Amino acid sequence: MGIRKHFEKKSLDEDLKLQDLSLEQEKVKPELKFDPETEITEDDWRGMRRNLDVLRAWNDWWKFDYLAADMKILQPDESAKLNIDDQAWQEMKNILENACQHNDWQYIAEHAMRMKILQPDKFAELKIDDQAWWEGMKQILGVRRRGGSTRDFVSLAMRMKILRPDRFAELEIDDQAWQEIKEDLEMHRKERWYDFARYAMRVKIIQPDRFDEFEIDDQTWQRMMEHLEIDREDKSWLNFADQAMHMKILAADKVEV
Repeated sequence: MGIRKHFEKKSLDEDLKLQDLSLEQEKVKPELKFDPETEITEDDWRGMRRNLDVLRAWNDWWKFDYLAADMKILQPDESAKLNIDDQAWQEMKNILENACQHNDWQYIAEHAMRMKILQPDKFAELKIDDQAWWEGMKQILGVRRRGGSTRDFVSLAMRMKILRPDRFAELEIDDQAWQEIKEDLEMHRKERWYDFARYAMRVKIIQPDRFDEFEIDDQTWQRMMEHLEIDREDKSWLNFADQAMHMKILAADKVEV
């Protein structure tokens, strides 16, 4: 808080009155709070675990690893309950290998990222350090950058950072790219709050040290909470887990990959 004294019309020995002080109140950044321990109930966890069991029974491994990865981020200490056994891991590897045969780099990045989150100790099995993989993803990233698809650029960049944080600097997100990202993210504030939360979360992961340049105000945060409640009421557990994961990362004091 700063204080300005107005002495222009007063002598230095004249008594200073309260009205002679002008107070400058610094803008206080809203505090984002989201603790899965209190925001997610046991009924919510039961719903998510049941949904995970259904996806396993249906052999829907794409959605299975999507939900499982979100749940692990939300409650890492309880990851054993996700039951990522050898069968589940092999099924997910089969999906990844099929994508590799078609050089589907977007799909590869998405699926491999979730598998790394779920089983980091087995990550080496995916051979993600293969130069062809990385260069293929970089090529698609360049196309998105040149094509002006900022949100898609951020989406792939986030996955690549999680997959290979040691090579993230190669992506060269310069000041111009960052400015375009900020402007695009601000435009998406007017869209669905789920999409905005997901986009903002990805931006925070790729540029955590600069994310404070973008403000998430109380109104925006409240809208995100309302969206989470809608998913809870609808028992849309896949969307619920995803939104909760976005908010946990956005509320985190520090993000490291």
